[in-house]
Amino acid sequence: MRLLLDEMHAPSVAALLRDLGHDAIAVKERGDLMGMPDEDLLRAATADGRAVVTENVKDFAVLHRRIAAEGQRHMGLVFTHPRRFPRGGRNHVRALADALSVFIRKHGSALSDAESFVWWLERADRTSGGPSGDV
Repeated sequence: MRLLLDEMHAPSVAALLRDLGHDAIAVKERGDLMGMPDEDLLRAATADGRAVVTENVKDFAVLHRRIAAEGQRHMGLVFTHPRRFPRGGRNHVRALADALSVFIRKHGSALSDAESFVWWLERADRTSGGPSGDV
């Protein structure tokens, strides 16, 4: 599974995921993606075969529903929550990278064939999240 980490996520998370053997990039590593409207970012991620990892549930949930209503697809959305992964917290980068790594190992192959999945990410030390039909 290939991931694109939205702007709120540090490039160091993507770098750590790559060190763990995963295909991940951060928006902040790609100047052409920085500041891009959410819809354009989701389309760019889809064109590149990447699921988007974001805290921006409000906007991406609306996009998800609209895209589905139009009969289109995206490569997936992985929602994070700032209370589960506080950016100012100690070991934030490691906690988020570990949770994403566990998610990819456990569910990546099954979800790679799924269209337009939505997943709520849990910390690696908890039971993994799950797909959501309602966002």
